[in-house]
Amino acid sequence: MTASVESSVVPTSSASSSPEFARAAMAILVAMVILIVALTGVLVETTWGHPPDHVEVMPPDPGSVARR
Repeated sequence: MTASVESSVVPTSSASSSPEFARAAMAILVAMVILIVALTGVLVETTWGHPPDHVEVMPPDPGSVARR
């Protein structure tokens, strides 16, 4: 009994899927960069500190409810 092995595998061309992959990779990269820039802007806006000589005045304590 002899076994014959035939090569029926058709080589796939990566050139046909390369433009789609490159386009998808570029879209993901651009989206990530935009997200990083937007989140950095939000972080800077929310944590922007006051000058060191600025003192924040706390409102007076209204007192306990039990004392009223």
